[in-house]
Amino acid sequence: MPNIQINWSYFFDIGALPFPQMMWKLFVDGGWIPTLIIMLTGFWQLWVQWRQEKFAGTIAYNLLAIDIPRSNEQTPKAVEQVFSLISGAYSNLDAFEKYWIGKFQLTFSFEIISIGGYVQYVVRTPAKFRDLVESAVYAQYPDAEIVEIADYTGTVPKVYPDPEQELFGTEFVLGKPAHYPIRTTIQFEHNLSEEYFKDPLSSLLEVLGSIRASEQVWLQYLITPTDDKWKHAGEEAVDKLVGKKKPLKKNVFDHMVDIPMAVLGELGSMMSTSSEEKKPDKKDDIFKMLALTPGERSVVEAIQMKLSKVGLRAKLRLVYVGRRDVFSKGRIISAVKGALSQFSALDMNGFKNYSKVMPKGDYFYQRWFENGKKMRLLRRYKSRSNEGAPPYILNIEELASIYHFPAMHVKAPSLSKTEAKKAEPPAGLPMPEFRKRTPFTRVEKNPPPPPAAKEDSPDDLPFA
Repeated sequence: MPNIQINWSYFFDIGALPFPQMMWKLFVDGGWIPTLIIMLTGFWQLWVQWRQEKFAGTIAYNLLAIDIPRSNEQTPKAVEQVFSLISGAYSNLDAFEKYWIGKFQLTFSFEIISIGGYVQYVVRTPAKFRDLVESAVYAQYPDAEIVEIADYTGTVPKVYPDPEQELFGTEFVLGKPAHYPIRTTIQFEHNLSEEYFKDPLSSLLEVLGSIRASEQVWLQYLITPTDDKWKHAGEEAVDKLVGKKKPLKKNVFDHMVDIPMAVLGELGSMMSTSSEEKKPDKKDDIFKMLALTPGERSVVEAIQMKLSKVGLRAKLRLVYVGRRDVFSKGRIISAVKGALSQFSALDMNGFKNYSKVMPKGDYFYQRWFENGKKMRLLRRYKSRSNEGAPPYILNIEELASIYHFPAMHVKAPSLSKTEAKKAEPPAGLPMPEFRKRTPFTRVEKNPPPPPAAKEDSPDDLPFA
């Protein structure tokens, strides 16, 4: 074994120099290498960010309000099919598209909003995928109404503190790794009463419909199609739970060594006089699975069930705005957290608050950053940005459990629904133009030019 010695005199000599000379000496003698790596990494990230921002400026979006029939009898399984079609928007980008053109995977925003107690389901989609979203919804809800509306987020102040309005919000993340599933609507089905399905969103819709006229509550579900690489972590977790040994990954050097070793092993077995064979491993995978406890077995089955369905990258965000005299963040955040807690399981997964983005003012040092967090949270909501809390993977069954249209038995009087089923009109019947009274400004798909002699009618409509 070679004798390695370290010459400590170099460090003693540098330590005796003045601080500026010491730093320069370290930089010249090799410190420039990590400095160069850090600078190149920073320049590369700035380049990618610049290209992505330039590409993002070319993307047009549509904000669609969705009203379903009052006699809706569809279960969340229908919305599961909607998300399955949305996953088809995934595109496998190459290096040129990513780092030169600046392309990235586009995000869909599924939202449940309440403005003064008027509850509306909204979807923000890239304009080129508008037909995909409408087709996915109409395929499951043929009598639904989908209209384009103006962005409702522009009605609240942008800068805080504000003398009249107050804002609060947060983002929610998973408590465990994403391959652990949350409770889905299958766990809410039973046969003990006339109503087979107990909708977990009914209590949330009731709270959203009971807020005051000067309050607004926005729930945002950001959905981004992704590939299947997220399943690798779940497969490794299953192998670890059942005790299955993972084969070691070998590089080129390992394979070069294995070839002569295999040849020597064959020669040794031919020259050996012993006929003793290698005994098989006593612990077979089947027996390992049977040795699991009922709780461990249910976790393995739940993970495998999640891996069997399409997954999408998701993020959940909440914003609550209200006039100062009626503002009550505890009432809203408790209702939303209580509704999300229904999807939590102690041995599986569940949602929890991501406190790093939540504006707090309990302690003096938290008040220094409170208003900044409010403005950043509002800006991220308005831009439907994936910044803030880290996104996670939910499969289509989990997404349909936390975001779906209520069934007929859900009594939410302030929820926007279609009044009647659609039918083809008689031939030759004149159809006058009309607008449904909603608190949202509707946007015509191909608006006709206004007549020159008449003044345009205002677009802002009163509350229903």
